Amino acid sequence: MSKLEQILEECLARLASGEANLEDCLGRYPEHAAELRPLLTAAATLERGQEVRPTPAFKSRTRAELMAHMRSHPRQTPVKTWTPLFSRGFGFALGQAFNTAAGLAAIVLLVLGTITVLAQTALPGDALYRWKVGSEQVWRAVHLDPLETDLLLADRRVSELTSVAGTPEAEEIARQEYQQSLATLVTEYPEADAQAVISAALNEQQDSLAEAGVEVPELDRLLATLSTREARLLLDNQVTAISNGLITYTLTITNAGPASPISATLISELSPLEKLVSISDSACASPTGETVACTLDNLTTDSSRNLSLTTAIDPCFTGTLTQTATLNGPDHLITPANNQAAAVSTITAPYPRPAQIVYVQSRGVEHDLSLIASNNRLLNAELHVRAAAPAWSPDGAMLAFSGESGISELGGIYGQGNGVWLVEVINTQARNPRQLVAQDHVNNIAWSPDGAKLAFEVAAPGVSREIRVVKVSDGQELGRFPGEQPAWYPDSQKLIIKSCAPDCGLWQVNLEGGNRQQITSGDTDSYPIWSRSGEYLAFSSRRDGNWEIYLLRQSDGELLRLTRRPETDTTPVFDSCGQNLYLRTDAFGSWWITVMKLDGSNERKIQADVGPSEDWGLARPAVH
Repeated sequence: MSKLEQILEECLARLASGEANLEDCLGRYPEHAAELRPLLTAAATLERGQEVRPTPAFKSRTRAELMAHMRSHPRQTPVKTWTPLFSRGFGFALGQAFNTAAGLAAIVLLVLGTITVLAQTALPGDALYRWKVGSEQVWRAVHLDPLETDLLLADRRVSELTSVAGTPEAEEIARQEYQQSLATLVTEYPEADAQAVISAALNEQQDSLAEAGVEVPELDRLLATLSTREARLLLDNQVTAISNGLITYTLTITNAGPASPISATLISELSPLEKLVSISDSACASPTGETVACTLDNLTTDSSRNLSLTTAIDPCFTGTLTQTATLNGPDHLITPANNQAAAVSTITAPYPRPAQIVYVQSRGVEHDLSLIASNNRLLNAELHVRAAAPAWSPDGAMLAFSGESGISELGGIYGQGNGVWLVEVINTQARNPRQLVAQDHVNNIAWSPDGAKLAFEVAAPGVSREIRVVKVSDGQELGRFPGEQPAWYPDSQKLIIKSCAPDCGLWQVNLEGGNRQQITSGDTDSYPIWSRSGEYLAFSSRRDGNWEIYLLRQSDGELLRLTRRPETDTTPVFDSCGQNLYLRTDAFGSWWITVMKLDGSNERKIQADVGPSEDWGLARPAVH
């Protein structure tokens, strides 16, 4: 007998004696409460009532039938002859006694067997019915499969009940015996697999009773109890891979029983920062890309189902990401409460990956491009020669730069000469160059956040500086107007520029230079750049005597000064996520590329000796 069966037997005994109630038993064995509740509930439903006693009229009728049977089958008295026993000897007497005993035993066995056979057709209320029920218990005790036997006996009780329906006394006895069979099935077979077999058999019996027009409320309540057996569904949600902006989740759903098999629906809510890439199981669908729904059928006890979800994460994600998966079971009670099992996976900062910085190695009027990572690992010291004013595409796949005097000497396609050039950056190498715009004296190139446009400054000597806006696809001009040092607003529809028309400062304009709105009023405010979110505007200025880095916070208009030193700090650049600020400075004895937090703290050196430049707009680094 299993531990659960022992506990069940103890609880049934305590309930029967009145020593405890249902909640007492469940509280005493909380680890088995899920299994005990439906079994004890069913047992209470099927609790045997008072012993069924036949009415006096029924007893009188049965006695009359028995006496009539005896009169119609009179006992035959054999003719006896007497011989003194001592005259035949002692051995003969002993043998005669043994033969007599054996004969009597054989007669008894024959009578018992005959009665047992005759009793098998007895119905409730018949003289031999109790003999039939007793012989069944002997048969049950020696049978190798008790469950099979009890199911067969329950079928017999159903057959008897339908046969005597309409005869009150006999029907009451039949109901009592059937109720006892139901109690046996519920209390002696608590295992989930056995309960599934029992449930199927009882459903067939319910159909048979319904066809005969016999109602058994106890059976209906029992089947309702079995159909809502508790299903303990366990859900595990793990992050199994983070690579190149992709996150893979593995969700494992386990049916811990006792209900089996069951069906459930898994609902997985993605974070707003995620986009669904793939689902491993055809049973899942995601119409919106924000919620994944999976229909899970035939979850048997102790079986598990694994699902894999892959999502793409915002490349600027930092902090904690929570992805919640909830398991709902429509046909069963589910542990824990509320019919749901939930699991949360938390990812802390899969990013930032090391930023890639294209810096300008300046030698007066000559410039070359080099590539370094923010962890100070040099990736390519000769990314491109005769190039300046670099700008990354938003996805980091391409680089724009100003091809300056001498680029045509590289030969081939570079024979087209100076202008705005585009290259693909593949494995830290510049590949597949193409000239977008043929133009001398290009600097301060800025790539729009939507990836579709470039803005740049044309700074020919002796001529007023102007800004041009072109399409990345074909170089088509979208706008041209006076101004310098363009930078994109996050919506890709506006620019911020340096201008003194009508007053000096930083101005916000549209792509044709119109709808002008003054942002700052410092005469020396220069090299503006917006953060990715549009919350901060960084620029350099001599408004306090030295070239320093300033940060204008848009939410409250507060102007923050990030550097305070006599040396020069200029050309600030946000990283692609707007979390750090890169700049050129000569505060360490030569020109360096450094990086700091947005409050000016934790300044760190990235690259030394990048050289001076006659035009800072040519030497401004690009960061992705």
